Amino acid sequence: MNTFMNNLQTKGFVALPYPADLRQAVEEAQKCWKAFCALPDGIKRSFPYSNGGAGVGYEDKRVTGGGADFKVNFDLTFGDLAWLEGKAVDMANPTITAFIRAAIKVAELIGKPIITFAKDLEERFGMDGFESEVAESKNAYFIRFIHYFAGAEINQETAEAHTDQSGMTPHLFSSASGLECLTQEMEWVPMPVSHGEMVIIPSMQLQLRSKGALKATVHRVVATPETIETGRFSAVCFVQFKSTPKYDKSKKGRLQEAHKKELGFNYRMPHDEFARLFK
Repeated sequence: MNTFMNNLQTKGFVALPYPADLRQAVEEAQKCWKAFCALPDGIKRSFPYSNGGAGVGYEDKRVTGGGADFKVNFDLTFGDLAWLEGKAVDMANPTITAFIRAAIKVAELIGKPIITFAKDLEERFGMDGFESEVAESKNAYFIRFIHYFAGAEINQETAEAHTDQSGMTPHLFSSASGLECLTQEMEWVPMPVSHGEMVIIPSMQLQLRSKGALKATVHRVVATPETIETGRFSAVCFVQFKSTPKYDKSKKGRLQEAHKKELGFNYRMPHDEFARLFK
């Protein structure tokens, strides 16, 4: 495990063996997500977004203008799975119901490897109580299914350079290459997501919680010769820490904008200064 943890510090990501049952569930959910995305826009947009402000459901982000992500998302917060399933049943569309149920299966299986990984992090970096915090935060995890559309130019950013606001991000699936991370030497390198491995990156809360021992990884998605023709499907899980302060987006702004001003700003920021970004 030390080799894995060293990679987390030096490369900005770690690739762990993918539990077979979880991988099978992810592949089934991706098949169902692709079928969901093929539904008419009117049907997809009729799926409610939000549950009392929780921000779950289908979100169409196809907007015009510089820097906009040309994609659609479906978010599932673990504490709202029953609400989502109920809405799917109400819509009485078999494609939607199949997708929600397949996604719920992923949520049921992913907690164990995340908590095991948290235990390893606690031991390696001396973060007392970290495993318990991650386990107790499970209802705040959320899975995001993403569809980036075809039509971009090769090497165009289809997801802008950013760090994630949460604690850590397991990347569960990618239908094509194009995911890249920024090294601490300020070079973009491919971040592979394979069938046999689950890739995890540190996010903003983990940089705070580890007192800077682990840096939130700057990453982006760029269009490839394949994805300009076919688009790109992916899935990630954002692991939020309920007892660790959150990045103060309302006062500090979008992380994408912060990285436009100074790419990789968090890599060299002193911990005391970094901690002031949180509320």
